Order: sequence, then structure tokens, then C-alpha cells
Amino acid sequence: MRLKDKVVIVTGGGQGLGEAFAKGCAREGAKVVIVDVNEETGKKVEQEIGENAVFIRTDVSQRPQVQAMVDEAMKRFGRIDVLINNAGVHAGGKFWEETDEIWRRMFEVNVMGVVYCSQAVVPIMMKQGKGKIINVSSKAAIVGEPYHAAYSASKGAVLSLTRAMAAELAQYGIRVNALCPGTTLTPLGQSALADPELRRALESGIPLGRLGQPEDHVGSVLFLASDESDWMTGQMIVVDGGLSMI
Repeated sequence: MRLKDKVVIVTGGGQGLGEAFAKGCAREGAKVVIVDVNEETGKKVEQEIGENAVFIRTDVSQRPQVQAMVDEAMKRFGRIDVLINNAGVHAGGKFWEETDEIWRRMFEVNVMGVVYCSQAVVPIMMKQGKGKIINVSSKAAIVGEPYHAAYSASKGAVLSLTRAMAAELAQYGIRVNALCPGTTLTPLGQSALADPELRRALESGIPLGRLGQPEDHVGSVLFLASDESDWMTGQMIVVDGGLSMI
């Protein structure tokens, strides 16, 4: 019950990593706000968690929707203790063929989504005198990953943003850290790895010998969300089976 009575917002909480984070936080006693554009999956997670969860449909790339979501969360629970900026989109391709639309979409959701959600909750956390913001970046932010230039650049921006926010917000008791997951078998990841040869090739390069599961990342998020990480800010935790070290 490390998060007993804390209120946690999880963006992209309708499936994959976000679903695992939402359920993990609820198991630790948190009241969870599930934020997603997919109403079907978001409501499903809400129902599975039960009375301590509420789903609010939100496109994090749209500032008015984000503000309305935070206002609704405050009406429902009266405080916000943790924000997990997990919502994101992914696209791959040859660098010289990635279109303006791909670049724009990567930054609208992966970067500005973090900005809008964080800007909406920071004044609340400042009044409370404490808060935790966890930005989900990626292994792609710290290694050279071919055919993912736009995605890698957006997730690199999330890391830089994390450090800048941490330095500025520490004086208000707000800790800001990042999680960098490696390739994980979320629904999106599974569809991208439908080719068994591609999957074997990826797994063969991972020191721990397998791809990640959403649950592999929950422990790190719970640590960052809890009081156990109170003397930690501006840092990143990489959970990728050891791939980035080689």
C-alpha cells in the first residue's frame, strides 16, 4: 500500500504499459485517473480496477481537453499526487522518407502531451507542496536506433524536458523523473513483431534474452511514484534487458 490514498493520473492508461501502470498503482492503494483516447479500452480498465478508478477520455495533444481532464480529476478526488506521462505514438521508416506529418504527430503527442499534462498539474502540486511526475521516454532516446528518427528525437526531447522540469520544480517539492523502456510486448509491440524472424533477431541481441512485458516496468514506476524516491529527481531508469549497455 505504498500509494495509499494518493491520486495518480496515468495517460495512455487504456492498454499496454499504461494499463499495467494503472493497475499497479491501484494495487498499491492509489485512486487512479485513466486517461486515453480509446473509450472502449479505457472504460474496460476502469471496470477492472473498480471503484478507485475513473476513466476520462482525453487527447493529450489538445490542451483544452487536458485542462478539462485535470479539472474533472480535481472535482472527483480533490488532489493530484502523481502524473505518469505515458501516452505516446510510434512510427518508423527511412529517415529521408519520414513525412512532415509523422514528425509533427510524434512531437504533438510524445512531447507536447507531456508539456500540456504537466503544465496542468504543476500549479496543483505546488499548492500541495509535493508531487511526482514520471515521464515515459524510451531506450530509443539514448541509443542510435535506425528507422526511428522522428520517434527517437521525440523521446530524446522528453528526457531533456524531464531534466529541465526537475531543476525548476525541485524548489516546490515536485520530483520529475523518466522511465526508458526497451522493446516491450504491448499490443502495439506485438503487432509490430508479428514476423517471428524479426522477433528472434531482436531477442538475440538482448543480454537477458527476451523482450519485455508490461509488468517488467511496473516496479520502477511504483518506486518513482512512492515516497521511496523522494531524494531523486531529474534521473532516468532504463529497463531494457540490458540492451542499451552494449
